[in-house]
Amino acid sequence: MKNNLDAFLIIIFLIFVMLVTPKGESKHIGGAATSTGLFSNSALSRVEPSFQSLEGSTKVNVTISSGNAPYTYQPYQEYITIENWGEDQVNITGWQLKNGKDKRTYRVGSGLQRFSADTAAIPTTSEGDVILKSGERALVITGSMGIQTPYKITSFKEDKCTGYIEALPDYTFEPPLQQSCPDPGNEPGVENLDRECRVFIERLSPCRTPLFGQLDEFGYRCENCTENQVILSGSCASFVKEHFNYQGCLAYHSTDPEFENRTWRIFLGRSWEMWAEDYETIELFDRFNNLITSTNY
Repeated sequence: MKNNLDAFLIIIFLIFVMLVTPKGESKHIGGAATSTGLFSNSALSRVEPSFQSLEGSTKVNVTISSGNAPYTYQPYQEYITIENWGEDQVNITGWQLKNGKDKRTYRVGSGLQRFSADTAAIPTTSEGDVILKSGERALVITGSMGIQTPYKITSFKEDKCTGYIEALPDYTFEPPLQQSCPDPGNEPGVENLDRECRVFIERLSPCRTPLFGQLDEFGYRCENCTENQVILSGSCASFVKEHFNYQGCLAYHSTDPEFENRTWRIFLGRSWEMWAEDYETIELFDRFNNLITSTNY
């Protein structure tokens, strides 16, 4: 009987202990439940941000290269390259570039001094965010394009038509834009033009905008005269002026398959060089200040 009473008292005591002992709170951090009890000071109580989780991809493979930065100092020419070698597309808008100015010493008077590093963010474009698909690259130009007529140049993605801008004499891109414009001889509607017009168009080089208002064979200037004293009919001249320039190319080819090329041109808009001739470090950080990649020369 005594043994049964002892067992009963032990059970009552255990129940009392369970009722009065406080439970550890739990809360969600970054979507994961963690305890503030036994693990309150451990790594389990927090979620440290990582590049893959914040950018939404586990297959990110972005690299950076110095481009022509060691060889030029003009900001409108100086560029570096960011490339996406991963399987997933990566949005690099807002990512930060940082140079190595704070890692070098400079002689100031009779002493040496360090300066803060320069940083610059990848801007949005008129097309939206800068999204690098697999195998695509961004040429990040330190300065901006000085020539703004007839086309105002801001950050953009190269396509089948941007070669028309490269061919204009006042624009200089470093490196040159790809000139992969549609073949003029295959332009829809060419088959309906007169023979002389078709011959003229078929001899045109891709990305070339013919000049009008030239001299005829007698030395007189005429509206439909082009180079080499070729005089086009009114309908032919209208067709050529409408199709073979940047705006015309966009109007008739922007919905073509594979219209876009695989290169972005990003202008940081700085008025002085970003990257030194030597002993330079280029670092790339994501929007959450995680170091993604770096290179030095």
